Amino acid sequence: MKRRIKNGLCLTTIICCVLYAFFFTLSRKQFYQLTVTYILLFIGLACFWWLFKEFNRSYSQLVDQDKTLFQKHRTAILIGTVGVLLRLMIWEVTPNLSQDFFRFIWDGHMLLNGYNPYLYIPDEIIGEASSFIPNAQLLRAYMGDLSASHYTNYPPLNQFFFAVAAALGGKSITATVIFMRLFIILADIGTLVIMVKLLKQLGKPDYYSLLYFLNPFVLVELTGNLHWEGVMGFFMLLAFYLLLKLKKWWSALFMGYGILLKLMPLLILPILLNRTKFSKIISYYLFILIVVGIGFLPFLSIELFDKYSNSVGLWFGKFEFNASVYYLVREVGYGLVGYNTIGTIGKILPFCTLISVLLITYFRNNRTPVGLFTSVMFAFCLHLLFSTTVHPWYLVIPLLFSVFTKYRFMVVWSAFIFLSYYAYSNSNYQENLWLIAFEYVVVIGYFIYELFYFSRNRENTTNVNKNVSLYR
Repeated sequence: MKRRIKNGLCLTTIICCVLYAFFFTLSRKQFYQLTVTYILLFIGLACFWWLFKEFNRSYSQLVDQDKTLFQKHRTAILIGTVGVLLRLMIWEVTPNLSQDFFRFIWDGHMLLNGYNPYLYIPDEIIGEASSFIPNAQLLRAYMGDLSASHYTNYPPLNQFFFAVAAALGGKSITATVIFMRLFIILADIGTLVIMVKLLKQLGKPDYYSLLYFLNPFVLVELTGNLHWEGVMGFFMLLAFYLLLKLKKWWSALFMGYGILLKLMPLLILPILLNRTKFSKIISYYLFILIVVGIGFLPFLSIELFDKYSNSVGLWFGKFEFNASVYYLVREVGYGLVGYNTIGTIGKILPFCTLISVLLITYFRNNRTPVGLFTSVMFAFCLHLLFSTTVHPWYLVIPLLFSVFTKYRFMVVWSAFIFLSYYAYSNSNYQENLWLIAFEYVVVIGYFIYELFYFSRNRENTTNVNKNVSLYR
C-alpha cells in the first residue's frame, strides 16, 4: 500500500509539473486551453488530497515517542517538497495572466533612483524616466494604459521589495521577475511552516495544508503571476500565530508589515476587539499604527495623502470586475436612472463591509483559534461580495484562513474564479455575465450545502479532528 501511495505521488507530481509548464506557454487570450489545463490541475489537487490523506494514515500507527523528527513531520515535509518542485517548474516563466509586474519593476527603479513612486504617473514622467529606468518604454507599453495613467497604490513594504528585486535584477526584466518570485516562494514556504504548527495546535492533520500550498490557484496567481497577497498572508498568519503564543508586540510588528504590504489586514483588526481586554487591544493597535507610520515616513510629503488616497479610491468608485452584489445593484440602478451608478454604489458598499465586520466582531465567538480564523475568513469573503472589483488573487487570504476551519467553499471558489479570466480573451475585455453568475451560484450553493451539512452533523463540528472536505 505504501509503495502504491508513493508511486501515485510521484506520478501525480510529474503530471502536474508538465501541466504547469504547459499552462505558462499559453496567453490569457487562450481562455479555453487555459481553463482545461486549470481543471486538470485541480483534478491533480484532488489526487494529492487523497494520496496524502492515505500517506498520513499509513504512518499514523507509529507511537509519537517512537518517531524521529522527520517521521513526525513526514507529511508536511513531503508536501513542502512537492510544492517547491512545482514552483521551480515555473521559476523562469513570464507571468501570462497579469501585466501588473511591469508596474512593479517600474516602481522599483523609481525608488532606486531616488524618486518617490507615489508622486509620479508613468505617462507624465516617461521622457525623463527613460534616462534612468532600464527598458522604460517597454515597461510603459506593457503595463497598460490604466496603470500608466494613474499613481501607484502599492504600500511602502511592497515598494521595498520592488526596489530590491530591481536592484538585484538590474537591466534584465527576466532576472527582476525571478527575484520577485524568490521572495514570494520564500513567503509561501514560511506560510507552510506556520500552517503546520497551527494545524498541530488545533489537532488537525498536516495534509490540510496542501489545500493552500498545492492549490493550483495559489501557484498560478502568486508564484506564476507575481501577486503579493501571499506575502501579506505570511505576515498576517505569523502575526496571529504569535498572538496565540501571547507575544503581543511581535504579533503587532508583523501585522503592521502585512498592512505595509497590502493595507487589507486593516479590515480584520476590529475582530480582535472581541478577543481580549479593551485596554490591551488598544495598545496593540497603537503599536501597529507606529509600525505603519514608520513605514510611510520616508515617503511623506504634502501631496502623498491626496495622490495615494485618490489612487486607492479608484477601486471603489471607478473600477469594476467580477463583482456579485454590486452587479445586481448596478442593474437595478440602470433600471431606475438609466446609467451606471458606480459613483454612488461604490461609496455605500464599503459601509456594508464595515457593518458586516462589526457584526462578526460582536456576534461571533472569536476567543478560540478556530473561531478567530473562521471570522477572518468570513470578513474577507463579505468584503469580496460587497466589492466592485474582485480579481482572482483577492481570494488568497480567505483561502489561507479557510484551511483552519471546517469550511471548504473557498477551495471551490479558488477553482471557479478562473472563469473571470474570460474577459481577457477578447480585445474589448468584455465580461461574460453568465459565467460570473455561474461562478457565484456554484460557490454560494456549496456554502449553503456546508451550512446544512454542519447543522445536521453538529457532533462533528465540536471535534477539532473532524472536517468536511471537498475531496472525500
